[in-house]
Amino acid sequence: MLVTRNTYLLQILRLSKTATGHTTTGQVVNLLSNDVSRFDKVLMFLHYVWIMPFQTVLLTYFIWQFVGISALVGVGALFLQTVPVQGYLGKLTSKLRLKVALRTDERVRLMSEIISGIQVIKMYAWEKPFEKMVALARKHEIDVVKQASYLRGVYFSAMVFSERMTLFLTLLAYVLLGNHITPEKVFSLAQFYNIMQLTMAIFYPQAIQFAAEAKVSIKRLEDFLSLEETVAVTERTGNSKLGITISGVSASWEANSITDTLSQINLNVQPGQLCVVIGPVGAGKSSLLQAILKELPLYKGTITASSEVSYASQEPWLFVGTVRQNILFGQPYNPKRYNEVVKVCALKRDFELFANGDKTIVGERGVSLSGGQRARINLARAVYRESDVYLLDDPLSAVDTHVGKHLFEECITSYLSGKARILVTHQLQHIKYADHIVILNN
Repeated sequence: MLVTRNTYLLQILRLSKTATGHTTTGQVVNLLSNDVSRFDKVLMFLHYVWIMPFQTVLLTYFIWQFVGISALVGVGALFLQTVPVQGYLGKLTSKLRLKVALRTDERVRLMSEIISGIQVIKMYAWEKPFEKMVALARKHEIDVVKQASYLRGVYFSAMVFSERMTLFLTLLAYVLLGNHITPEKVFSLAQFYNIMQLTMAIFYPQAIQFAAEAKVSIKRLEDFLSLEETVAVTERTGNSKLGITISGVSASWEANSITDTLSQINLNVQPGQLCVVIGPVGAGKSSLLQAILKELPLYKGTITASSEVSYASQEPWLFVGTVRQNILFGQPYNPKRYNEVVKVCALKRDFELFANGDKTIVGERGVSLSGGQRARINLARAVYRESDVYLLDDPLSAVDTHVGKHLFEECITSYLSGKARILVTHQLQHIKYADHIVILNN
């Protein structure tokens, strides 16, 4: 299970941007919390698949020593009550397990979206409609869970009934053949059938049930592990003086797409140079950065970049933790560099206003901060990391003109002056400071 869990977690980190767009949060959580744990259960009982036939033959021989041919009546009855019936119930359980998993995925996905947008829901007083949506999703899940519970009830009833019924049929056949029952034989037969029932009516059916459920989980995990991963389309080199070289690159998000997302892109950005990328919405500016980050698959051309690349996304991403933790992002704390980054990213005044300065806890996705604060913390994280190349995806759009001017002059053009920089922006007043200007369209 540990190996499966590690493989699953590594796959999450390797998923391409296209694959993550087709994978819901609910599915990811459900696979990790439910499907992976199925392997523990199936391994506990799987050995009874081969133990049951061996034990049945051995116990049948012992019962034969007591009641002769009547043993075949009892063992045959027990076999018919357990193996075919439980095999059929196992198939039904497998189908219900798949239905439950799909309904659970949908409910968890819905709850995740509601929690993410709870501020908007509260602001527009949409609690009642969304409550009905969650209740309906839960009802659909419970309906399938009830079916599985009823099936499990039939299964346990059959377990209790099978051993007594088998003993009765054996003794009945023994008497009808003209034999006399003794307490010694009755108690011995009861013990033999009890042992046989534990394996044949309890452990073996559970092995079949868990194997059926594990088969469904394996298929779901296989589908997830088969999702598209990031491809090493960008060649990384340890040469910090290389910058970025893009040669004849054509790329598309969708395989066999009629139109290219990027077509015949050539660009060379050396250390110390600033490249400004402009163009209308949807022209492929962010896709150019995604190609450098190995997220956008290339089918033509090559991209060569220095080994250390920092990226500030267009949509700021913050995790639950302090502001400082969000900026450091696992990097060692260097007070001098940290204070410089805070200054050039215009965060010093914000820290003074925060109750606990940079030790203030940031809520999930930065819900406790303004859009401008999130954007500047997101930029500070990228700038704090010592890299050779900095990819900045429109970091100035969420701040006002005064702050945007400060970020461009103090951070992008001054503090990062010795680095290769690619800046995506819609603010054309900055392009006069660029060494390269890339205009993307169509």
